[in-house]
Amino acid sequence: MTETTPKPLTEKEAEALLDAASRALALPVPEKCRAGTVTNIVAASTAAAFVMGFPLGDTDEPAPVFRA
Repeated sequence: MTETTPKPLTEKEAEALLDAASRALALPVPEKCRAGTVTNIVAASTAAAFVMGFPLGDTDEPAPVFRA
């Protein structure tokens, strides 16, 4: 990962994000769902950090859309 690539969220950061999003959206998360939701937030941020860490050159272009 480069310096500008975001790092995956820690469990504590994911919990804080969940709490903030829950309040902002006025969408309570049941206590029995919190652990799984936090785990999924951490997993998503880990995947995002991996993708964002892939080096791209200035001339790299997105792939064309595949159509069957």
